[in-house]
Amino acid sequence: MGTIYYLSATIFQQPVAEISHVIGRKPAFLLVLTFAAFGTIIAGTAKTIPVLLAGRAFQGFASAGSVLSAIILTDLVPIQDRAIWLAIQNARMLFFMNLPLLFISAIGLACLLGFDRPVLGIRKSLKRVDWIGIGIFIPSALSFLSPFVMAPTLFPWRSVQALVSLASGVVGLATLAVHQRFFAKRPMFRPEIFDKHVTVSAILGLTVCGICLNVLLFHLVLFWEGVRGYSKMDTSVAVLPETVSIPIAALVCGLLMRRTNRIREAVWVGWPLAVLSLGLLWFMDDTTPLPWLIVINCGVGLAAGTLMAALNVSLLAATKKELNGHAIAMGLQARSAGMCLGIAIGTTVFSYTMNQKLQNVGGGEMNSEEILKMIEEIKKDPNCRKAIIDALRVLWTICCALSGVVGLYSCRRYEKGHGL
Repeated sequence: MGTIYYLSATIFQQPVAEISHVIGRKPAFLLVLTFAAFGTIIAGTAKTIPVLLAGRAFQGFASAGSVLSAIILTDLVPIQDRAIWLAIQNARMLFFMNLPLLFISAIGLACLLGFDRPVLGIRKSLKRVDWIGIGIFIPSALSFLSPFVMAPTLFPWRSVQALVSLASGVVGLATLAVHQRFFAKRPMFRPEIFDKHVTVSAILGLTVCGICLNVLLFHLVLFWEGVRGYSKMDTSVAVLPETVSIPIAALVCGLLMRRTNRIREAVWVGWPLAVLSLGLLWFMDDTTPLPWLIVINCGVGLAAGTLMAALNVSLLAATKKELNGHAIAMGLQARSAGMCLGIAIGTTVFSYTMNQKLQNVGGGEMNSEEILKMIEEIKKDPNCRKAIIDALRVLWTICCALSGVVGLYSCRRYEKGHGL
């Protein structure tokens, strides 16, 4: 269910954003809200797995439409205030309740948001949409991302399904790049966004943020339950240092950038903090004092919140005003793609390392899903706990290395003098 949701949310972000640029924000947003309500009703009334998956796919499409909130903010709010509003928006998503807020949002949009009707009219404007680009992008992205989120559990990486799907996706995305650069009259992916080192580093940074966040989201549960022996209720409390500190850090970072009109300093602070906090995760085990665990995990959340606020604003600041909507959509697309990759990297690396450790002590093979099902037995086995700790340390090291590489690239480019 999580896989189909993430795939749908990732693949449809750019098409939804592109359509909103042509037909207007209001009709696009109302369409997204309709799909969200439709998906919620389907999932809530589902009696079979296929129907439930269909509902989650519709909800994923609606989640892709959340890019419109960021685009509307770029339309309405001056650039120096955008970080604050984006942070507030992300914080409020913690308390999102589907159907009541969808109903309220639909009424508010219909009554309060102006209809930015296209000058050419709906029919002529729809002809300007890059339908060829959308038609190439959706199946290519689906083909490329599917092995990353399905191969570790549904079929082996070396299977025909995984290799053919991955190769088809690469060919499709390469074809899309050629089409966007040379043939599209109004490309969905604007080449101007990728012409500057600042925007490229911001997009790469948001991708790495998505990877690291999903690795943490899926595997900190294994640490708290499998290593520390916490119950599910206690685990939900134990992950609060990340979930609470991320929106707080984003909001504070936005306020500071608004007051100082400086962006690159936030990037300079965010990446070293990310490397330090992710590196400190390596020292977490079953004997680490709880106060230190809280401090380390708060550091991860503070780094993530700071970076997401700073990178989003730097992406907007480095593009022309008329391209801000395309830029913020590209940033959210990068983060969603990173989250899909995070699922693949996390499950593959963890399962492989865990099995290697278990084989060394004469144990059988297990993946992360099987570990969660057998968590009560694993809590009592010191060899399994040690294997989980070692496998998680490999993941923390990978996240730390990715943050370090992208951070060095970002800071080096900022140091060359872009006036942010």
